[in-house]
Amino acid sequence: MQTAQELLKLEFDKRRERNPNFSLRAFARYLEVSPAQLSQMMAGKRTITVKSMKKMGSRLDLSPTEKSEIAQSLLKEGSSQAEETHRIKLDQDRFQVISDWYHFAILSLTRIKDSQPDPRWIARRLGISVEEAHQAVLRMERMGILQTKPKFKQVGSLLDVDSKIPSEAIRKYHKQNLDLAIEKIDTVENSLRQIQSLSIPVNPKKIEAFKKLIDDFLENASDLSDKSAGTEVYSLNVQFVPVTNPLEK
Repeated sequence: MQTAQELLKLEFDKRRERNPNFSLRAFARYLEVSPAQLSQMMAGKRTITVKSMKKMGSRLDLSPTEKSEIAQSLLKEGSSQAEETHRIKLDQDRFQVISDWYHFAILSLTRIKDSQPDPRWIARRLGISVEEAHQAVLRMERMGILQTKPKFKQVGSLLDVDSKIPSEAIRKYHKQNLDLAIEKIDTVENSLRQIQSLSIPVNPKKIEAFKKLIDDFLENASDLSDKSAGTEVYSLNVQFVPVTNPLEK
């Protein structure tokens, strides 16, 4: 199948064979494009769109079949660009759903009685902007994580969006949750929250055992949540970090 670039070069060569003085400028004028544009198209330095080729094709007296073949070649040539754009968009979606805390919260909202996919309702419930809520819902719908019709519910897992979650996304997510905890200390009464700290001496060889203890606790908390009829969404965070600097050796 002949490409649009090949067609333009072939047509130009044909005209030059008939008239050695036929110039690129004259060819461009005939096609109703600028000489610079035509030169870049023929050299493969400028994308030839279906729209521009349709316009030039009418000047070249192409048959319907030739026009169809050229259009198909352009669509195939542009598919790699479309695929690349889609890949970049998907990567950005993956980053956003992990790094911004309210994506997890929206999924939890779907399990609350009388929940609504309306971004205004979500924004009021989570204290985020309507635009943030709107974009988050669209993002998770694109990724097959969230469904808004016929029922507002979670249909996939955020943790399954990619096996290689960017570490910077995870760091941003944890920072946001820490900031939320700091905010709630001043805005939520003590009877509705529980924030405690414990400083203990730890042998680094026991760190994995502590991690497993925390994992087991979070799993039990998740099971308890599933068995209850939730009316609010809570963020549960457990921080287990060293506060001492290692001794120099």
